[in-house]
Amino acid sequence: MTELAAFLGLDKSTLSGLIDRAERRGLVARGKDPQDRRVVDVFLTRAGQELAEQVYVEVRHALAPATDRLNPQDRDRLVQLLHAVTHSPG
Repeated sequence: MTELAAFLGLDKSTLSGLIDRAERRGLVARGKDPQDRRVVDVFLTRAGQELAEQVYVEVRHALAPATDRLNPQDRDRLVQLLHAVTHSPG
């Protein structure tokens, strides 16, 4: 939960509320880390994975008109830039 809150740039209390709601909807499940019982791991359920895949497909479809106009080199560069933005330290 701590790592997820840091990754998303949220307070732990805010993230906790989001996880509570997602858990009630059956999208995630919580589990204990066998190495450290203080740690709470969050996992996507099958329903959560299906929703994530659906969102991925819909976003790709929505962006296709713009990204299809790019040549392959520009598309590759866009992917590199998006990766850098989403994986940069906080």
